[in-house]
Amino acid sequence: MERNIQLNWQSFVQEAVKRRKEQKLTQEQLAVLAEVSKPTLNRFEQGKTNIKLDSALKILKMLGLS
Repeated sequence: MERNIQLNWQSFVQEAVKRRKEQKLTQEQLAVLAEVSKPTLNRFEQGKTNIKLDSALKILKMLGLS
């Protein structure tokens, strides 16, 4: 059985940015906590999809979204 799962990526990104700001974290601080580079975090927050899934999951996990 095939399942078609859709993901609203922009919604995840918007919520992640909102939570980062609510927690008063800079991009640099979140990057360190999530163990990703600042350019990776920046691309994530710009909604770009050319980052590794494990990096995106690390960011989402640090913000309580995974």
